[in-house]
Amino acid sequence: MPVPWIDPVRKSNTLTVYNGIEEGSWAGVFKYLTQNFHAITHKLVKIVEETDMDKANVVLQLSDGDSTYTYDGTPGRAVLVGTKHGATKPFQRDGKMEKAASFLPRNPEDANINYLRFIALHEMLHASGFTLNSEHSNSGLFASPVTMQFGKVTSSAQFKSMPPFYLADKTKAALGSIW
Repeated sequence: MPVPWIDPVRKSNTLTVYNGIEEGSWAGVFKYLTQNFHAITHKLVKIVEETDMDKANVVLQLSDGDSTYTYDGTPGRAVLVGTKHGATKPFQRDGKMEKAASFLPRNPEDANINYLRFIALHEMLHASGFTLNSEHSNSGLFASPVTMQFGKVTSSAQFKSMPPFYLADKTKAALGSIW
């Protein structure tokens, strides 16, 4: 079950995000997130940049595979399996999200801009409160696994390819239940 953010964050409908991905093939992806996440989530969650890593709700960074982020004295480890996926470590207290650290592969196997945007958007959904992989959908941005072909991302032949990026009804309803 998705986990809601602490009340001040949830009531603002805004996640502040530290941008630690602005290099290499990831350059420009963060700007895309800040400009499009609000619309993609049906205006449930907005992303704004926070330049202070400690003040940010979400820390978005690049990883070479095994990464650790410490919040409030608690280390959180995220291991990327291969270079096609990201990983998000949620930090929770009393059933609410307080912080999240999302890691993206520094040298992704597929550097197509649509695939990079998909990975970043997917991890931001995890950071929005989807803490378990069992919450994945079978289509849309929160689908897993997906394939990349001819600049389009898809979860299977029966679902439409992206972009344009979209949330499956199941994901949209679950996100609405915590925001």
